[in-house]
Amino acid sequence: MSSPHKHLIWLTLRRSLFRLQRAANRMRSPRRIVASAIAVIFLCAYVLNGFLILAARRTADPESLRLWLSGGMVLYLIYHAVRCVWTDKQVDMEYTAAENLWLGGAPLKRSTVAAYKVNTVFFSALLKTFFLVVALAPDVRHAGLLATGVFAALVLLETVRMIWQRFVSGLSRRHLVGARIALSAIALATIIQFFGQLVAITPAGSLPGVYVLNSFRAIGQIASCDAVQWLAIGWRPAALLATTVDITTHTAVQMLASVMLVPFAILALVRVDGWARRSTLAREQARLRAGDFHSPASSRANPTGTRCDETLADRIEAILPRRMGESVALVWRQALSIRRYYGTILFSFLVPTLLCLSPLLTGRVGNQWAFVVAGIALSTMLLAPPALRLDFRRDLKRMLLLRSLPLRPIHAVLGQLTLPILITVGFQWTTLGIAAAVAGPGWPQIIGWGGMLSALAVFTFATENALFLAYPHHENAQGFGMVVRANVMFLGKATLIAAAVGALLVWVSICKSIFSDPLSVPVYVFGAVAGTWLMAVSAILVTAWCWNRFDISADLPPE
Repeated sequence: MSSPHKHLIWLTLRRSLFRLQRAANRMRSPRRIVASAIAVIFLCAYVLNGFLILAARRTADPESLRLWLSGGMVLYLIYHAVRCVWTDKQVDMEYTAAENLWLGGAPLKRSTVAAYKVNTVFFSALLKTFFLVVALAPDVRHAGLLATGVFAALVLLETVRMIWQRFVSGLSRRHLVGARIALSAIALATIIQFFGQLVAITPAGSLPGVYVLNSFRAIGQIASCDAVQWLAIGWRPAALLATTVDITTHTAVQMLASVMLVPFAILALVRVDGWARRSTLAREQARLRAGDFHSPASSRANPTGTRCDETLADRIEAILPRRMGESVALVWRQALSIRRYYGTILFSFLVPTLLCLSPLLTGRVGNQWAFVVAGIALSTMLLAPPALRLDFRRDLKRMLLLRSLPLRPIHAVLGQLTLPILITVGFQWTTLGIAAAVAGPGWPQIIGWGGMLSALAVFTFATENALFLAYPHHENAQGFGMVVRANVMFLGKATLIAAAVGALLVWVSICKSIFSDPLSVPVYVFGAVAGTWLMAVSAILVTAWCWNRFDISADLPPE
């Protein structure tokens, strides 16, 4: 082994030990002790749930589980492939600034650096394997083989994802357009098949809740179809190994194939990465020879962009209330980002809009409105925050600049959150308007639910940013903290939705018991809207407090 490789292995081990020590120190720090306690409680509850509740449920068929494991990997890969081809900026292997610093100038081959990047996903794959093994252990006979198969499948999935990302970065503009059309057609065909399966397995006239439950069966049938299984041929050995019933000689072959596919994928990543670098260099040289000395991004930009930006800033300053005058610069900056990514934002909200309106197709007039409102609420809490990361969550590397601005904390928060909230409110009222035109629920329902959903949008974005400012993380961070964070956030949002529904039911009963029928409806609407907006304003104030408390020297997470 050459000296550079020895030093790379030594440096990787030292860094891993340092990260473990640093993570332990951060978990014990007073500023993060609450998050550490929540993480420990969640892990204990998850493991107990796996042993006590999941073990008592009806086990799945091994053949169906095998098809779901392999097909599920392909469905995720289709989602990532579509997202990747429609992303203008491709990050080189997703290296951090520190890795670019101490790997970029090292005397290492590009193949070594690519293999090193694959090794960095092992820890996150181990964590995901742990959670899947706890959930699927009752369905298999050999938990060890399940863990081996799932881990190999996850590592292969991440490696193939990197291969596709590097492949897309090497495509020319013409080939990229072709890839976008092809992948979009595949995604559209998958969506059409999903709705076809959902309609086929759900009796006509069923409750919308039945459609929601059967949607998981529809996804499972898509994952089990022949076309997806042919695409999942690389994950079939791992799926067979994970669902092994009896250990035979085939088990050893399956294990060998599952493990050996990973180094073959790494070799493919090295080859594709080399081709992408050569292709990018050739296009850059051809562009310079042709006399085009502007980057492709700047050449597609509007030559009169400065004047347009000034006009946009003037419009924003005229529209915003005078009390938000100090926030104009931040809102203008957000507007520029929205104008640049408006296509992605529209597509991100088009699918939730169609899903929220799907209960109108069930033919049951009595409860269509309730399920549409529930869909909007779920989309607001679960889908809107990841789609509109145009707030503090994208500015971790610009925190020093933001902290230096002469803005009060409340104005900084309003400047960062105004446009994402307005876009979400626009999605809510558009969907509500279409549903109201079909279902006809009446003005009290429209005003009441519209006001509460708007407050929910404010509360959701304020809470997301308050948690981010209290416990910040990098945009592409992986590891134990991010896995636990995602699960805790999901459970927290589910608990909050259940609590809100319970509070509304209690308020309805109080209004009916105290006030007469003509007066109970307006009192209920006013009280519900006022209560939700009080929570929303409180969340904004908490976010402003978190921003005022944010300490760059102590809170910025290391890369």
